[in-house]
Amino acid sequence: MKRGCGESRGRLGIWLALGSSITTISAVVTFAFLHLVADHVQAGSPAKYRLLLFVVTFFSIAVVVGTVSALFNRAFNRCVSQLTRGLRAVAEGDFTVRLDPWRAGPLSDAYRDFNKMAQELQGVQTLRSDFINNFSHEFKTPITAVKGFAELLLEPSTSGEEREEYLQIILDESARLADLANSTLLLSKLESQQYISNKTVFLLDEQIKRCAILLSPAWEKKEIAFSADLESARYCGNEELMRHVWLNLLGNAVKYTPEGGEVSVTLRVGPGMLRVQVSDTGIGMSEEVQAHVFDKYYQGKNGQDGKGLGLGLSIVHRIVELCGGSVTVSSEEDQGSTFTVLLPVEARTSYSHRPSV
Repeated sequence: MKRGCGESRGRLGIWLALGSSITTISAVVTFAFLHLVADHVQAGSPAKYRLLLFVVTFFSIAVVVGTVSALFNRAFNRCVSQLTRGLRAVAEGDFTVRLDPWRAGPLSDAYRDFNKMAQELQGVQTLRSDFINNFSHEFKTPITAVKGFAELLLEPSTSGEEREEYLQIILDESARLADLANSTLLLSKLESQQYISNKTVFLLDEQIKRCAILLSPAWEKKEIAFSADLESARYCGNEELMRHVWLNLLGNAVKYTPEGGEVSVTLRVGPGMLRVQVSDTGIGMSEEVQAHVFDKYYQGKNGQDGKGLGLGLSIVHRIVELCGGSVTVSSEEDQGSTFTVLLPVEARTSYSHRPSV
């Protein structure tokens, strides 16, 4: 940023110096021309004639210098006025305005910085609008459910069995509402971040194992065959954020795999890169769903049961993106899915060996 400001000031200085030089040269040329004319005047000419020549010379130089200066000032003021109008438009909330750097003269860097600022503000405005619309839409369903079943509980004719059923629904929807709030706030925070903070070195394979253990009641309940083939690897990153990645990927694999299916996770260490794959034999995804699976609040036909939030994979994608890595999906309907996460690492940070299984 400091470098850009220095370059901008340098260009402005060059432009002003050029204007001063042209003005000076114009004055000198005019004076030299009139001086040549004066050489033809005889030394014995009347004083009145010499005075007239001096006045003509003075005013000629003044006209030339004034005209050149006015042209440069007009061009500079036009550039400044254009920038001022753009700033006024942004201040009034119009983030679509853009300035043409090719017509900026010495302020071309300032014009480019203005366009970048306006583009960033427009993106923030769009993000805010999308956030408000999606947030209000997603919150409406659980809130409506809680309100509706709470009203049913107040009905005198509601039986004890129905009360228990309604209370369980209210409890589930309340938990879903809390998860939605937490996930939305986390994603909003991640989208505003530009880098990963609070990095530490930890064993990535051990973290994945712990996440799998946390989810073991879910896959044991569905009698899913779970397997892990993890090479030992040290990773420098935010441990809490990476935990979200594995819990979301493993949780989705268990969720969308039917009873008796299989879920597996592998970790491989390569030159400067860690590769983690989470595979399942679940319901899979169509090409259309795969194209949008990392979009916010997108659930596809598989998420229309109302149990999903449509934020988990968006969170995974953003965390991995901040880490400088990538996450992709390969899937076929009724055949299962495989999510692949690639994380860049320094050679001295990671090491590998095949654990005994």
